[in-house]
Amino acid sequence: MEVIRLRGIGVSPGIAMGEVTLSERVVFTSRREAISQDQVDDELRRLHRAFERTRSELKELKDHIQERMGEQQAFIFDAHLMILDDPMLISNLEKVITEEKVKAEWAISKVNTHFAGIFESLADEYFQQRKTDISDVLARVYRNLERKKEKREDPDKPVILVAHELLPSEAALYLSKKKVMGVALDMGGKTSHTAILARSLGIPAVVGLHDVSLKVKNGDFLIVDGTDGEVIINPPPAIRREFQSKRERYETYQKELKKIARLKPETLDGVRFTPLANIELPEEVTAAFSYGAEGIGLFRSEFIYLQRPVLPSEEDHLAIYLKMARSTYPKPVYIRTIDIGGEKSLPQLNIEKEPNPALGLRAIRFSLKNRELFRTQIRAILKASVRKNVRLLVPMITEIEEVVELKRIFQEVKDELRASKVSFDESLPIGVMIEVPAAAALVESIIQEVDFVSIGTNDLIQYYLAVDRGNESVSYLFKPHHPAVLRLLDYVIKTVNKYGKEVTVCGEMAADPLSAIILLGMGLRNFSMNPIFIPKVKKALRAVEARTAEEAVAQALKLKTATEVEEFMIESILRKHPQAFLMSQITT
Repeated sequence: MEVIRLRGIGVSPGIAMGEVTLSERVVFTSRREAISQDQVDDELRRLHRAFERTRSELKELKDHIQERMGEQQAFIFDAHLMILDDPMLISNLEKVITEEKVKAEWAISKVNTHFAGIFESLADEYFQQRKTDISDVLARVYRNLERKKEKREDPDKPVILVAHELLPSEAALYLSKKKVMGVALDMGGKTSHTAILARSLGIPAVVGLHDVSLKVKNGDFLIVDGTDGEVIINPPPAIRREFQSKRERYETYQKELKKIARLKPETLDGVRFTPLANIELPEEVTAAFSYGAEGIGLFRSEFIYLQRPVLPSEEDHLAIYLKMARSTYPKPVYIRTIDIGGEKSLPQLNIEKEPNPALGLRAIRFSLKNRELFRTQIRAILKASVRKNVRLLVPMITEIEEVVELKRIFQEVKDELRASKVSFDESLPIGVMIEVPAAAALVESIIQEVDFVSIGTNDLIQYYLAVDRGNESVSYLFKPHHPAVLRLLDYVIKTVNKYGKEVTVCGEMAADPLSAIILLGMGLRNFSMNPIFIPKVKKALRAVEARTAEEAVAQALKLKTATEVEEFMIESILRKHPQAFLMSQITT
C-alpha cells in the first residue's frame, strides 16, 4: 500500500495514530432555482421555519457541550445564536428570495458567498478564519430547510477525524467526544476555532493540508503529527514504530510540562516573575491556566467584531468581558481595545484599503477616528470591571497627545456611568502598548500618564529594524537579539521600573527561553505569551539566578551583533546554570 506524506500547519502539538473517519461536507447549492411570485411567501415561511429549527438545535448543542466540556467551550454556540438572531442576516436572505424570486437554498448560498468574499479579502489570517462562523450558522439553516434529522453516530473506537473544513460548532461537537484522538483538515489556520479547541483539549491537529479529505477513505490508517505539521497515510510498520516511539517521548515531555505548570514562578535566587497568557477567545482561559498562566496578559478583542455581520452592541461586548472577568477571577485580565484598521479591516464599515496599511489607520488611530465605537467598548470594559481584576490596554500609541485624548475619553465615560449610578472599578488600571519606536523613545513621559505598559515586541522590532518579517526576502533581518533592539528594550524596561510601575512583554520574545532570560536580566518580571509556551519559559527562568542574567545582559548590551549576543548569553548562562536550556532543546 502506498505511503503518502502530507505537509500542513501543526496547530495542536502531539502525535495521534489510528483509523480515519470522514466528516460529511456541507455543500451549498450552485443552482439558482427560480420560483413564482405566488411562491415567495411560502418560501419565506420555509426559511423562517429553518431558522427556528436551527435555533432549537444550537440551544440543544450548547447544553450538550456545556455538560461535557464546560461553559467556556459552549461559548461558540452563544456566538452562533447571536449571529442567527442578527436582523441583518435574515433580512439579507429575505431580500434575495423576494427580489430575485428564488428558493431559500440559493439565497443562503449567495449570502454565504458574499460574506466569505468579504472576510477572505482581509489580509489578517485570524480575520479570514472568522468567515467560518457565519458559514457554520448558514450551513445549519441550509440543512434545516428540510426536515431530515441529522444523525451522528459515536465511533466505537478511537479515530482520526478528517474533513475538508470543520465548522466551529462541528468542531465543538466532534471534539467533545473522547474517542476523537486526532484531526486532519484540508482547510484552516492557527487561529481557527478547530485549532484553538484542539489545543485546549490536547488533541493533535494538522490543518491546511489542501486535499487530505480526498486522499483518504474511512478505515485508512493515519498518523497526525501536530508538532511538525505532518500527516502520513497508511504508513508501513517501521514508520508506525518510529512514531510510536516519538509519541512516547512527547508524552513524557507533556508530563514534565504539567509538573512545571504547578511550580512556583521563581528564579533560583528567589526573584518572582509572572507568566501570563495571550488569547483570542474566552474558551481559551481554562487551558491557559492549566499551563500555569497567572492571568490573561493580552485578550485580543477583535474577534467580537467578527462574530456577527453587524457591529457589536455594548451588550455584546459586555457579555464577553463579564465572562472573561468571571473565568479569570481573581487573576487579572488585560483587555486590549480593538486593534483594527489598515490590513485588518472591519467588513461592516467598508473601510478603504490603504497603500501601506502597517503604517496607516489602525489601533488607537482607528479608535480616535471612530469615537462612538471606542466609547462603546470602553463603557463595556468599565461595566465588566466590578470584580476589580480587569485592565484596559490600548494598542499602538505614537505620541503623548493620543494618551491625553484617550484618558479624556476614559474619564468622560466614567463620569457618564457614575451619573447613571452604574457600578464599575473606579481605579481600573489603564495602560498602553509600546509597539512604535517613537513610543519607546517617549516612554518616560508616557509612563507618567498611565498605570502600566505592555511591550509588543513583534511590531516594535519590525518597525525599529524596518523589516517585514513576513517577507521572505528580508525576514533574515528580523532579529530580536539585534543589539539596537536589546538596548531599546533595556531602556523601556528600566525606565518603567524606575517609576515603580508595571511593564510586560507580550510579543514572541516572551515565549523564547533565551529571550526571556535576557528580558529577566533587564529587569522584566511579567511575561505574556501563547499559553503552550509558558511551561518551557517557566522551566528556563526557574533554572537561573536573576543576578546571573543581569550580569550577563550588562555585558551583552555592549556587543555589536545578534550572533555575538546569543553566543555570549548562552555561554554565560550555561557556565553557571547548565539546566537552563534543557527543556527548550527537547524535541518530539
